[in-house]
Amino acid sequence: MDVKLERKIKYGICFFLMFAVLLSDKDVLKRIPGNSNTKLTIGVFSDSYRGTPNGFAHKIINDAIEKYEKDHPDIEVIYETGILKEDYSEWLAEQIMQGKAPDVFFILPEDFNTLHDVGALENMDDFIRSDGEFDKDRFYEAAYNSGRVDESQYSLPFECTPELMFVNRTLLDSEGISMPKQDWTWDDLLRICKIASKDRDLNGTPDHYGVARYGWQEAFASNDVTLFNEEGTECYFTDEKVSDALSFLDAIDEYSIGNTATEDYFEHGDVVFQPMYYSNYRAYELNPIHASRYAEFNWGYLTMPAGDKGDNSSMLDTLSVAMYSGSTMKKEAWDMIKILIGDEEIQSEIFEYSEGVSPVKKITENELMKDSEQSYESVTYAMEHAVTDHRFYGYNEALNAVDISVQEILNSNGNIRMDQIIQSRSINTFLKTLNNN
Repeated sequence: MDVKLERKIKYGICFFLMFAVLLSDKDVLKRIPGNSNTKLTIGVFSDSYRGTPNGFAHKIINDAIEKYEKDHPDIEVIYETGILKEDYSEWLAEQIMQGKAPDVFFILPEDFNTLHDVGALENMDDFIRSDGEFDKDRFYEAAYNSGRVDESQYSLPFECTPELMFVNRTLLDSEGISMPKQDWTWDDLLRICKIASKDRDLNGTPDHYGVARYGWQEAFASNDVTLFNEEGTECYFTDEKVSDALSFLDAIDEYSIGNTATEDYFEHGDVVFQPMYYSNYRAYELNPIHASRYAEFNWGYLTMPAGDKGDNSSMLDTLSVAMYSGSTMKKEAWDMIKILIGDEEIQSEIFEYSEGVSPVKKITENELMKDSEQSYESVTYAMEHAVTDHRFYGYNEALNAVDISVQEILNSNGNIRMDQIIQSRSINTFLKTLNNN
């Protein structure tokens, strides 16, 4: 098993075991005593969120604290150092169970639903409504909505990065193929993959592949698929847009190395296309050691290909900030969160000390204009057209059920429409059971 996958499963089990006892009483967390009224605590990990050592792990948080303490001289802001990102989920779960949860903490995307489901996240709607200085329209819509559940806000975006399609320009040039335009489609991707996927030495195994790691979530996002209703009680798995996406995945499978390959075929120069987050590009371009891994071929990026009924939409990875529902310093916590997510100087530091982009539109657009026309057009389009699902209780489990159904359909070689009906019944039965518990 992949080490990273194994670690995720381990922490997922840890969260489940720690919080299962609380699921029947979601208000129990709010009865746990908070911190003292002279210290505001923050939960944060010490290494880079994007996994690239850069020597500035705490630079942004320290600068934000300095700003906060200048305006709040009676409050001391503290955080525990030395917590690695790979250990952070487990650490945070333990802090909550021990009644030591930070007043403010960062949330990894994979932990959001669990933390919400057990009642650890404060509903920030009242703070947002009563704060005349707060303007949600400053943020990219998808980044902002990533912290919403049932139309209420439980976290706010600190840093994000859109998924883009990375392109091996050298392989394209060798086949005499022009770089696709920003409004390219599934048909364009399939056509190029057919040309570029070749078994040059005739040994029965392709030497070059068309695409790697393009999966159902990318296909659904670019074909405007809505998987669930807002309550999470029904899955629209039989929708025609889902059928189109599954048919496309089936068609492109012949020219794909798959979305679960452990070896990085794109890095080795053997794949034309591969979805990756923009943060990967920034990490490789800004770090000469990482950039050398791609030095043997020319590469670039563009928007994701649009589906027949969709747009060049991207998935978005968002690191968010939340307030602990059991905090006794919620007003002070809100003021800290506002500095982290909205202060222009702090948010601008993301481009200097991290590999992601700011969820604040003005800051990201200004920074991208300094880079190149390609960066500005591709990244701003991806941010403006990024997609986020309606979140609800049990969302992670529901998404896993869809993943299993998609894989069964693609591996069956049967009639996709008939398989959809069968799998839809299975998913909706699961959702019914989930919502009745």
